Amino acid sequence: MLKDFAWDTFINNGILESYIFYREIEERDMAAEQRNIAEAEAAPSVSNA
Repeated sequence: MLKDFAWDTFINNGILESYIFYREIEERDMAAEQRNIAEAEAAPSVSNA
């Protein structure tokens, strides 16, 4: 939601700071996604042995 607001503000008003803020949110989201993937790969598997 905040990301959409920042993008719309940039598109409608051309405020460069809004674009920079949008990119920061994008980078944070991508880092979180990569961290979740890495944690899932590193998680020990559960066996029913």
